[in-house]
Amino acid sequence: MPEIQNSIAAIEPTYPTSAVPPVATPRLFARTIGPYARLPVPVLILCLGSFINRAGAFVMLFMTIYVSEHLGYGVTFATNCFGVFGAGSIISSLAGGQLADRFGRKPIMLLALFGGAATLVSMSVVESRWGILSLMFLFSLTSDLYRPAASAMVGDLVDTKERPLAFGLMYIAFNLGFAFAAPVGGFLAEHSFRWLFWGDAITTSAYGLMIVFLIRETLPAHKATSTNQPATPQVGWLEAVRHISHDTTFLLFSLATLLTSIVFMQGFSTLPIHLTQLGFSKEMIGWLLASNGILIVVLQIPITSMLNRFHRVLVILAGELLIAVGFGLTTFAVTGSMLLLTVIIWTIGEVVQAAFKQSMVADLAPVTMRGRYMGVFALCHAVGMTGGVPVGGQILDRFGPGVLWPACFVLAMMASVVYVLIYVRRVER
Repeated sequence: MPEIQNSIAAIEPTYPTSAVPPVATPRLFARTIGPYARLPVPVLILCLGSFINRAGAFVMLFMTIYVSEHLGYGVTFATNCFGVFGAGSIISSLAGGQLADRFGRKPIMLLALFGGAATLVSMSVVESRWGILSLMFLFSLTSDLYRPAASAMVGDLVDTKERPLAFGLMYIAFNLGFAFAAPVGGFLAEHSFRWLFWGDAITTSAYGLMIVFLIRETLPAHKATSTNQPATPQVGWLEAVRHISHDTTFLLFSLATLLTSIVFMQGFSTLPIHLTQLGFSKEMIGWLLASNGILIVVLQIPITSMLNRFHRVLVILAGELLIAVGFGLTTFAVTGSMLLLTVIIWTIGEVVQAAFKQSMVADLAPVTMRGRYMGVFALCHAVGMTGGVPVGGQILDRFGPGVLWPACFVLAMMASVVYVLIYVRRVER
């Protein structure tokens, strides 16, 4: 064997020091993938469950088309449904963080998943305007309890250095499921919208059962130790509100997140309607939206690994600029290839931001208020949905895409300015 090895070595090409030999490829792969494989097992289980749940999340993707076209209630009412959904999300985002800090992450996640599944089944048979609005509100009120509780659980399980990796992997799982859900949902919608509701309910319940049997509670003890804060006793809601109201950096961060959320919600509410107006089929719309999830799955790990050494605020700022450009260019996109290019641009911006935004929230939060910080973070998305989707629908309906997409560009640029202010504050400290 030594002779064979020496013979092989003799015929192997030599590389200059500036070149990368082929053997570097598996080493690079190990450096990129290895840290993810070393994440705690509960995080990996949550990622798998998130994939299963999201792979069946058909309803929200096609809700505007279902309400506006299938039921014939029009664009304005369809986007108002998202506004009602956002109103429920506002309540559940705040309540979810508070409840997760008080009663634990696991029971709140289970309430969200099983409650959401039951509501989806009800939505499959209700077609009246008030019935739809009521169930949309109830669905968000239950299902959106999940987000702050799950984010807090991930923050409990990993330290500061690993958080971008953990949240990035969660985001990959979420969007890998989305990549399945969009085209499958488009196919199902062409045949029966009722299948969307039942499929969504089944996958949501499956994830709930995984948590029941495979996940343990992670709520820290009252005297937990934070990586960046001294140990403090568990605090009440009013004290948490006072603390958050004096955290200027987090408040600025929340403002920028809100502006970004308003823009981003257009990609999954008014954009499908805009594409329908351009003459695209539901299946084509599904595949175009699926490209968002596919790109995230492909790019999230290498981009997060590459950018993890840079200042988090600068990374988030770079992502925001890409989001501004991507949505702004939608103004001029009328063909499938042009629209795909715009989705690619703002998706890369989303990938750049995804892992680092939740990591920054977890870093800013004292351990005893992590659920509530995550709740405020989720609240920004909920408010963006509540206000952004109906307003976006009104703008599209009254003024057309020539006003909607430039407005998205302006909002994203405003968020970029806020991130610059945050960076200046962090550097000065």
